[in-house]
Amino acid sequence: MTILKRFSLILALIFFCNYLRAQKSIENYKSEILSEDEMLITTGKALKLIQENKPLDLKNLFTEDIRKNITDSQIKQLTEQLNSFFKTETIPTDKRDILPSLQASVNNNNTIFINNINYNFKSSQTLIFSFLKKYGTKELSGISLQNKPLNSKNYRPSIKQIENFNFNIDDVTHFRIYYDEGKNKHTKFKNEIGYFAIQGDSEEFEKSKIKPIIKNIFSELTKSKYESVDVFNNSLQRGENPKFIQIEVALKDKPYLLFLYLPLLQDQKYSGKIVLMEKEYQNLGYQFILNQNDYLNIVKEFPKILDLKLDNFYEEKP
Repeated sequence: MTILKRFSLILALIFFCNYLRAQKSIENYKSEILSEDEMLITTGKALKLIQENKPLDLKNLFTEDIRKNITDSQIKQLTEQLNSFFKTETIPTDKRDILPSLQASVNNNNTIFINNINYNFKSSQTLIFSFLKKYGTKELSGISLQNKPLNSKNYRPSIKQIENFNFNIDDVTHFRIYYDEGKNKHTKFKNEIGYFAIQGDSEEFEKSKIKPIIKNIFSELTKSKYESVDVFNNSLQRGENPKFIQIEVALKDKPYLLFLYLPLLQDQKYSGKIVLMEKEYQNLGYQFILNQNDYLNIVKEFPKILDLKLDNFYEEKP
């Protein structure tokens, strides 16, 4: 994958050279988030062109500032190698394996925000399509295949492991909740059967009536008891057809995302446990395993979200 690595480096350099609008602070990140649905339309087009082996059409999906620095030879080799990769690796279709992310890179007083759509393959490799707000969601700013860079056993988070589970509910700036009924999906949630997602900022957190439930969960977490903690460098492996509810939140002035996962059946992976993750990236951070018997109030409170009237908050495409 030498060409892929070289290609990614070229695009990374272009990011820094061409993105001229400086941001005053990473705290302004919310205004930099692009539409996930719109980006997915573009990545879908890119995947189709790669599979059809149409390198020049793929090149035209890139913004002009970047396209002019890509040679026909480079795009041809990239397309051929990705097409070959797809023949041995099935392109993810499960929405849990296709995730958006926002990357911030600080250079002196400038902060560059890059929106990514990450396709996580079973081999632990991730195909990343990148977008810049400057160019919008209809044009690509980068493609890279991460060849297990965060799965090396000696790769560790650069953030410090949290010492306790004391979190302030008023510090939540953004949240995302995902619920899945598991194998026996039957309940309709807006456009979907058997699962839903809700996400938003602190205002949506209040309006949805979810905040009091999470406040009770945060209160219970102050016990700070856990059975084990390990570095994780892969997405959470939930097992086959799990029934679960999870939440991920961004906290004001914290360099990590807080993730909490509760399995809802007794015969599935992590039964009787709660998984708490301190995420530096989606696939890198610290994973704590908690015993549900130590946090019975969480086991009781978390599913109360399912009793709320949330029709106006469900994501159109979770």
